[in-house]
Amino acid sequence: MPLFHFELCQNGRTVGRTETRDCPDCGMAFRAARDMIRTLREADTLPDGAREHTLRVSYVDHSTLFDLPFNLGI
Repeated sequence: MPLFHFELCQNGRTVGRTETRDCPDCGMAFRAARDMIRTLREADTLPDGAREHTLRVSYVDHSTLFDLPFNLGI
């Protein structure tokens, strides 16, 4: 199963630690990212809310797959 990296970013810069997960495909990586964002929003621990935050999802070689903004409303 492919490995994907998930990194919390603020204004394009990584903040916090990288989480690595096994996901069978890009669709499951998207769903995992969506669930992580929901969890972080519910915890309400982000400074200045979620306006400037994204969750960067990348392949194991750290090439970016996508950046998912927290204010997307998913």
